Amino acid sequence: MVIPPWSTLVNANLGRGGVSFLIGFTRLGEGLARVIALCRHPEYWHTFCSERQLGRKQCYESDLKEIARQIAGILKKNFVGFYVMGSFVMGDWDPEKSDIDFIVVTKKHLDKRESLEIGELHQAWSETDLGKKLDGAYTYLEQLRQKRFEEKTGSVEDHEFKPHCPCHLSADNILCLLEYGKCIQGVPIEKLSLNVSDEELSRAAYDMLVEDVAEIDRKEDFQTLCEILIDVLRCIYTLETGKLPTKPRAIEYCRGIVGKNLYRNIKAFRSGRIEEFKIDKNKLKKIAAYGMTQKD
Repeated sequence: MVIPPWSTLVNANLGRGGVSFLIGFTRLGEGLARVIALCRHPEYWHTFCSERQLGRKQCYESDLKEIARQIAGILKKNFVGFYVMGSFVMGDWDPEKSDIDFIVVTKKHLDKRESLEIGELHQAWSETDLGKKLDGAYTYLEQLRQKRFEEKTGSVEDHEFKPHCPCHLSADNILCLLEYGKCIQGVPIEKLSLNVSDEELSRAAYDMLVEDVAEIDRKEDFQTLCEILIDVLRCIYTLETGKLPTKPRAIEYCRGIVGKNLYRNIKAFRSGRIEEFKIDKNKLKKIAAYGMTQKD
């Protein structure tokens, strides 16, 4: 039996309208297949996620300008500047996981009225996406210049402003501000007359390692241990190179130190391929101990 061509069967049974429908349906199917194939391509997802992060970052930048304007309005003549630093400006910021690190610089300590109004401001912003991510300090300019980190200062932690907290700043924060920081409003960073010596940076990285080692035994949750691990790698990079790294750069630099399996797990976690992995505390201590031997 001779089977007539497909087009003949279609014409015979469906007519011109049926042919148009089938052709359109076929083209739709081909288009969907192309979309599915594209979505499965890693480069597509990298581009999609990058564009999505860029869009969210631009929204945060707009909000940062607004909160900086409000802070300047409260502090008036005491306001020097509002500055952003850390991963938000260093290129490895993740809108799902990362905080937004900031410093508000003033001419002198906040007085009672300023502290009260700044506290109310952060309380109001705590209900917003930006407010939930803000993590930073209020410090006066001379404290930064003289690196008087033993003095108490204003601090924003867990969405709340605390007027008299132990200062969490160190020399590496100042260097990060100088090298990567962004002025949202106020005096440009280069006019703040700040500087960090190699010895001060090395001491800050070493002290951070000491703090990390003390935290290892006290912490059990994966998220905190993973943050300590990345922090240790960044300190090692700084102690060996005298520079501040982004997190990805520190991970790559310490690839041989952490070993193949741990390196692979860190990369898989940061790319979202796995939710968590086992962190051996003893190995983490050994990595930190190695770092502590690198200080001159």
